[in-house]
Amino acid sequence: MASKTSPPEGQRPPRRTQQERRETTRRKLLDATISTLVELGHARLTTVEVAKRAGLSQGALFTHFDTKEELLAAAVEHLFPRIIQDYLAGVGARPSSRDRVAAAVDMLWAAYQRPELQAAIELYVAARTDPELRAALEAVDGPHRENLHRVARELFPEVATTHPDFDAVVELALDAVQGAVVGGSARPNDPAHRRMLDTLTRFMRTAFSPTPERPRRRSRP
Repeated sequence: MASKTSPPEGQRPPRRTQQERRETTRRKLLDATISTLVELGHARLTTVEVAKRAGLSQGALFTHFDTKEELLAAAVEHLFPRIIQDYLAGVGARPSSRDRVAAAVDMLWAAYQRPELQAAIELYVAARTDPELRAALEAVDGPHRENLHRVARELFPEVATTHPDFDAVVELALDAVQGAVVGGSARPNDPAHRRMLDTLTRFMRTAFSPTPERPRRRSRP
């Protein structure tokens, strides 16, 4: 029996619009770029390989992206929302009775262990000596950073509205974990990482705790 969404027998499905075909091709290229980054790394990635994995010609690739750097930045931009969605799902799956700060830090570390996100970090490192790549990533990183802070405000709404240094603490946590991941490329099983995460969790708990009011001094008679 045909499904309800299938067209009647003998009738062709509706033709996709040019915009739909363009978006499908673009998505294939971005997914192929991410998989190539993960498997080969930035140094060995070529547009020829990306086009091959996407099942397209190199000419079709450059129809959508003017430069290799633009393609790489677009791939990172394509990846970030997926990572954020999975991160929120992971934090939300933790029991509500558990420490929300600890869950947020642990899931942040888990997110940075994903091969595709580590491949994205590799691009950021490479951008130090690649002005074109740096400029392309800069255009993507700003909105992504804003999304990360938005997620943090969703997870800790009360603290976000009352703590004057909330955004600075969030930025510190992001940079601490990302820095540890970069260093962990050479020492992935270093037990110091767990100690760092525990210290970061304790720091954030303290930072997000309400500041007790100081007792007022009694005036002398």
